[in-house]
Amino acid sequence: MNWSEPKLLDSKLIPKSLWNAEKEILLLPSCVTKAYIALINRHNLEDLANSRDSKKPPTGGLTQEKTDEHFAQAFDGSVARAQLALLDPKDDAIHAANTYIRSLAGNKLSLTDAPCGAGAAAFSFLANIAELREKGVLPRQPLDVYLIGAELSEPARVYAQSLLNEMRGELEKQAIFIEAEFMTWDVTDSLSNTDLIRKMTLVSHSHPRRMLIVANFNGFLEKERKRKDAEPQFDELFRHASGKDSVALWIEPDMNRATGNGGLFDWLRNQFKTVWNKFIQEISDSTKPVPTSSAEFQLPLTLEKTANVRLAVMPLKLERTG
Repeated sequence: MNWSEPKLLDSKLIPKSLWNAEKEILLLPSCVTKAYIALINRHNLEDLANSRDSKKPPTGGLTQEKTDEHFAQAFDGSVARAQLALLDPKDDAIHAANTYIRSLAGNKLSLTDAPCGAGAAAFSFLANIAELREKGVLPRQPLDVYLIGAELSEPARVYAQSLLNEMRGELEKQAIFIEAEFMTWDVTDSLSNTDLIRKMTLVSHSHPRRMLIVANFNGFLEKERKRKDAEPQFDELFRHASGKDSVALWIEPDMNRATGNGGLFDWLRNQFKTVWNKFIQEISDSTKPVPTSSAEFQLPLTLEKTANVRLAVMPLKLERTG
């Protein structure tokens, strides 16, 4: 891992359909935006989406009501956060952006999004890659993805499947072919975690390149103080996800409970120094700051308005040293 490595996707090549360089505004990929708007209209969530309050962001939950609130008011922000990590238009997190581009370039990929919610992170990556291909920035090499979406909320899993149904045709035009399974996953339950690992192991036989995404989990792990309950399951998950051509990326909003002293990323670094110390993983060095970035993004339902998205991202290479 070379922290001074050149950026694979030159920021100057990011198309205007994704990044307004003059105003520094992200535009969400049309593929995912159309799918999101279709579901908002189908489920009559327009008023809910337009009543968001940045001072009281939704936290999500297991009920349909909580899921609707989070989907209507936070899904687009989660898409923008993942997009900011992949495109990195300000060159703030080059190593993480390069990790995404390498993994999503082509071939057969096992992509695990845990927790996936309604699929914001995974769908953002795939839709952005599709847009970059459509604009001729990236080559249209066949990318066969087996997507494992792991999520405790059943209503969120239903939304994820519906979004994929809406997006599939546009993705396939850019030679991105998705087979997906959205399954129950409780990070505090060892048996639930074993079910996820068993699925990941099975899929890896046909899709040997592996990427694990963990996104927007600090509220549950830190705010709700579930990190201790989740720790044994993460130990197991990272061990079984490790191997040749295996990477993980952890994405969070840039806030104190994620990036501050004693926060989530401090815990991750400590785990890689002790429990997971056989993985090749240089960001565990506490002298290196966690890459962060921020940008405005255009709201898909009200194009004249923008919102701010803040990113902290930790790339984790899960190859073993021995």
